[in-house]
Amino acid sequence: MAKVKKLDLALQGGGAHGAYTWGVIDRLLADERIEIEGISGTSAGAMNGVVMADALTRGDKETARQALHDFWQAVSRAGMASPIRRSPLDILTGNWSLDHSPGFIAMDLLSRVASPINSTRSTSIRCAIS
Repeated sequence: MAKVKKLDLALQGGGAHGAYTWGVIDRLLADERIEIEGISGTSAGAMNGVVMADALTRGDKETARQALHDFWQAVSRAGMASPIRRSPLDILTGNWSLDHSPGFIAMDLLSRVASPINSTRSTSIRCAIS
């Protein structure tokens, strides 16, 4: 039997990176020569880390692989119901931009008007002037 290699993982964020990382973690968990000893992550990487760590505390590597599969399937299903998606015209023309998505435009406008950053910034300016 080959010696077990212990790994510590640092997982990056970003939606598509998270799904890609799921595939990498799945392969690492399938390899009996590898033991994941520590994990850290940000954003989507943290979600992968939490799902994997939780499943490993409840079971084994196969439990973790199944939990990650189930998690990303649920993320995919939730994304299908999102109002932030390409418009039908964009889909027909092959345009992958969200520039014409009514949901994206509305959320972008809302974030510019009601963002906590905007209210914090204006508070900081008032304090500096006083």
